[in-house]
Amino acid sequence: MVSKTLWAEESEVSLITTELNNAADGAIIVDAGSYNNSTNHFRWADFFLHLQDFDAAPAAGSLVELHIFYRLDGALYCDGEEGDGATPTPTGNSFHGLFQIEAVDGPQNQQVIKVPLSPKEFKAALVLDLATDLTAVDTHFLKMYPYNEENQ
Repeated sequence: MVSKTLWAEESEVSLITTELNNAADGAIIVDAGSYNNSTNHFRWADFFLHLQDFDAAPAAGSLVELHIFYRLDGALYCDGEEGDGATPTPTGNSFHGLFQIEAVDGPQNQQVIKVPLSPKEFKAALVLDLATDLTAVDTHFLKMYPYNEENQ
C-alpha cells in the first residue's frame, strides 16, 4: 500500500485581539497571552491579520511586521531584554513576515503563510508602521492557523 502525505489542519487560534484597539503608529503590540507549541508540536502556521478601520488612510507602502518571541529555556522569552515578553525588542531573529497594508481607510485582510514554528512556548507581536493609528474598535485581530503533515 502506498502512503501519502496530507496536510492536517487544526483549529484557528486568536493571538492578538483587544491589544490592537486604538493602537498607535509605531507601536509594538504583544499578545497578552502566549501559545504553548511545546504541547501541540505544530510545524507550521499561517497568520491572518484583519484591521477594521484607521484614523486616516495608511500611507502607501505601510507595513505590519510579524515577530515571534520563543521561551526556548522554558522560563524566559527571547525578547532582547529581561525575558518577560511584555516589552520586547524586535530583531531580525524574531522577525517572521510582513503584512503589506494598502493605502485605503477601511477593512483590510492580509496573510503571512507557511511560517515555521519551534516546539516551544511563544508570544506573537506586531510592529505597526502605518503613518496612522488604528481606531478603538474591538474587531482588529491576528489569528494563527497551525498545521502539520499527516502520513496515511
